[in-house]
Amino acid sequence: MSGPILFFALLSTIFSQLSSGATTPLAGIAIWTYFLLNLASLNRRQRVQNIAILLPGFALIAYALSKTPNLTLLTPLLNANQLMITLLAAISFLQLTTQLRRQQTSSEGQRGLKQTLLSTHLMASVINVSAMVLVAERLKQENRLSPLQGLTLLRAFSICAFWSPFFAAMGVTLISAPGSELVKLLPYTLPLGLIALLVSYLQLSRHQEIGDFRGYPISLENLKLPLGLATAVLTTHFLLPDISVIMLVSILSILLVIALLLLRNPLTTAATKFTGHITEGLPNTRGEIALFISSTVLATGTTAIQSALQLDLAPTEFDSIAAAITLTLLVTLSLIGVHPVTSNLVAGATLMPATSDPNLLAITLLMAWSMSSTLSPLAGNQIILQGRYGIRARDLLRSNLPYTLMMLPVCYLVLWIY
Repeated sequence: MSGPILFFALLSTIFSQLSSGATTPLAGIAIWTYFLLNLASLNRRQRVQNIAILLPGFALIAYALSKTPNLTLLTPLLNANQLMITLLAAISFLQLTTQLRRQQTSSEGQRGLKQTLLSTHLMASVINVSAMVLVAERLKQENRLSPLQGLTLLRAFSICAFWSPFFAAMGVTLISAPGSELVKLLPYTLPLGLIALLVSYLQLSRHQEIGDFRGYPISLENLKLPLGLATAVLTTHFLLPDISVIMLVSILSILLVIALLLLRNPLTTAATKFTGHITEGLPNTRGEIALFISSTVLATGTTAIQSALQLDLAPTEFDSIAAAITLTLLVTLSLIGVHPVTSNLVAGATLMPATSDPNLLAITLLMAWSMSSTLSPLAGNQIILQGRYGIRARDLLRSNLPYTLMMLPVCYLVLWIY
């Protein structure tokens, strides 16, 4: 039942946003129902992580209500971060349209590294972690990847958070920094992503395994979807600026999947695949959605306690120096397991009152997400590489720490230029 319930929440949110520009309690109730139905299905690590976020969140909310009995403080809980969860549910359908063929020949050495880094990055910019897994499945030998292969896929995936409008990072950022605009972020974050790719290539090309590296050849067929969808979103956003980017990505993702399924399959087969994803694919997003709901509880608690006690934790002015300090703090927190979903939502709730330009805060949060998902050994993408493909956490950390130390000054410079 949870898949159809989540799909109902998706449709309710889209309809409500297009008709009134507001969230709807119906979608919030459906999302909480989905969460409760899937709570027992989370694995042990996910349950521990969510409980560690939920308990302090509910404690802060309870204390805030005891000081100021104002039920409007609970409004964000009913909303259940439905815009972000709608985005996650919608882009999960893109998996139905993406298939990679097992290549007869592999791309090797530095050329293979370059092609694998770029092709995985472009695919991941649209279908997220699914692209990393798809390429990994084509490269694995005896269910394992080499450390260099794992590093390449990790970097290709994490760098997407700098700029991709289809990435969860962008959705969280646009929500955490209300008033920020995608078209004003991309001139700074897209070049930053290109710099990160170049730095990664130069660093990884000197890896001791580069001579034996076996990668995945770049293919125009595999890049049609990300390039086409990105073009469609940016064009539609220019023509219809009143519709939020999150809604545009959600709507266009669903429409594109339906169109491609109908073009490639008979009507009954297309309908079977689409409904099959609703009943089987959407429940498989339980881990990510549970984390977003838990983080919403903690962010609500943080906002509520600040309101109830009239605390002002924000700096007097959020300028480039404050942004650099925030970025450093958020990346450091990722090392002890704080997920960027949680840290970004809390940082947004805390810093927005002091922010005269939400785009500066948004750029900072995008940087923090990308750097954190690269560095943290407890990030979901790293857990996949460690548990599924035998990559050791210390191998990833050993290479990613120098990358982080190189990229942080670049990020500081971009913040100062902005």
